[in-house]
Amino acid sequence: MATSETTPDGAGVVAGAPAQRLGWADAAKGAAIALVVLTHATMFLQEAGYATAPWQSLNNLLAGARMPLFFAVSGLFASSASRGSWRGVLLRRVLPSAWLFCLWLVLTTAFFATGAWVEAGQPAGAGELAVALVRPHTELWYLYALAVYALVARALRPVPPGVQLAAAAALSVTTSAGLTATGSWAWDDVAAHLVFFLAGLHGRRVLASVAERSGPGRTAALLAAFAVVGGAVGLLDLHLVPGLPLLRGALGVLAAVAACALLVRRWPRTPLRALGRATLPVYLTHVLLIAALTTVLEVLAPPALPLPVRLVLPAVVTAVVVLAGVAARRPLARVPGLLAPPAALTAR
Repeated sequence: MATSETTPDGAGVVAGAPAQRLGWADAAKGAAIALVVLTHATMFLQEAGYATAPWQSLNNLLAGARMPLFFAVSGLFASSASRGSWRGVLLRRVLPSAWLFCLWLVLTTAFFATGAWVEAGQPAGAGELAVALVRPHTELWYLYALAVYALVARALRPVPPGVQLAAAAALSVTTSAGLTATGSWAWDDVAAHLVFFLAGLHGRRVLASVAERSGPGRTAALLAAFAVVGGAVGLLDLHLVPGLPLLRGALGVLAAVAACALLVRRWPRTPLRALGRATLPVYLTHVLLIAALTTVLEVLAPPALPLPVRLVLPAVVTAVVVLAGVAARRPLARVPGLLAPPAALTAR
């Protein structure tokens, strides 16, 4: 059975898995983090007055694949989340994600508390910070979700995987339709995306089969199906139709896996593979970097830029932030606690 490295974001290698499978999985995770950065870059630029409708429309379409893909690949690399003792799961899975969530929420709050940066819904003050630790409402909710998912996966170990997926799918359908909404978008997203994490955790063979059989024809068909369903959900505002968001997410994951596998076969050294192995520093730093770049941009160039310039801004900001996040990996790793909890906390 494959095992995985212990990393808070699920990045790593699946021991014993074929090299090709590792290639598409890393590329898929690289694509997911790139889409996350693009989404937040568009949001911050819009808040600063550099809005461009085409990018907003594209982000709305890709929303159906972005986080489902991220969680599916995270589940793929998290086989230890449902195996071993409770102590092992707590130390290897829950603690790293919870530590980074709490630490970087404090750092991010302090960053925006200076008032020098363009803000987008970040906590302000100790009171909001305390609430956000329990009820997250920033981009760091992904780490919060990973900690919750590790607990859920371990607790559900006695339950057959098929039953787990069916129950999680039902929860996703009712939550997305607003039938079991909590009033917190993050809690709702945690509930709605659990099925994708479990699908990655228990469906490695299915995803690998999709990757291995991905040819131009099948990949194009999956991408077209996702575009049709995703476009319908977005353009016709069908987000509350029971089952449609789940179908959109499933098609998005399958299409992305097929596309990444095809890409890796044609371009084995695609940068997406390297990015997929360095998602954590990019994820932790990208909002801070986007805010800084957007703030500098406001000083240097007024929002009334020519349309061609505004059209490329989100892509340029995304590329710069991704490269900066990857470059920050080694410096951050030199500071104890920034990319992983102190060794003393995880010692057995």
